[in-house]
Amino acid sequence: MSELQFCKQYLSALDSRPIKLSSDHIADPRSYPAQPAFVLPRLPHPPHPQRPKPNPTTATASNASASTSTSQLTISITLKPLKLTSPTVPLSSISPTTTSIYDLKQAYSTSTSLPLSKIKLLYKKKPVPDSKTVAEVIGPDAGDVGVVEFGVMVMGGATPVASPPAVAPPTEEEKGLGVGRGLAAQEPSGKSVVESEEFWGDLRGFVLQRIRDEKEADRLLGVFRGAWEKDRQLV
Repeated sequence: MSELQFCKQYLSALDSRPIKLSSDHIADPRSYPAQPAFVLPRLPHPPHPQRPKPNPTTATASNASASTSTSQLTISITLKPLKLTSPTVPLSSISPTTTSIYDLKQAYSTSTSLPLSKIKLLYKKKPVPDSKTVAEVIGPDAGDVGVVEFGVMVMGGATPVASPPAVAPPTEEEKGLGVGRGLAAQEPSGKSVVESEEFWGDLRGFVLQRIRDEKEADRLLGVFRGAWEKDRQLV
């Protein structure tokens, strides 16, 4: 059947039907003329070119070079306090993947002689936990930010720890080499060390570095300190 004959037959079929169909019009599918189903032609084999497989040696080398460059990346960090009464501490050649927030706090405490437990670091005005690394806080663009600035919030009541006074070197008598019976000066030890806040701050930092969970570190520190205080009361 040609296209012209098909169009004439189609128009003549439409002429016998009403111009508008009612809203409840129902047509019986069995009254439709029988015709074969239309099937799309098959595509040539193969239908599309296969995706080239990457060379495993090249992929492994590229991944290794990317990981090496990330691990060797260093940045500069500025620890800027919120109050002008505390000094600003710059840090250079910091590896963001291996340096934790606790390490930055410890560096600021060492530079300013402030207690570690009284220091809190902020990034973009939001507190950051001690267990995270610098790369986890900054994000994937750690190498494109230049100098990273962390805010330092010093808790109330924090005062610089005074450095111990200079002590003259021990004499031969104090060493036990002379005739005298003098004893060499000793640093605090035993119960006096455990009673200091610096000891518990160092213990919290050690536990946090090992388990990398700030809440669990605080819980374990509470268990250790509670058991020690209970034992001290019994003694």
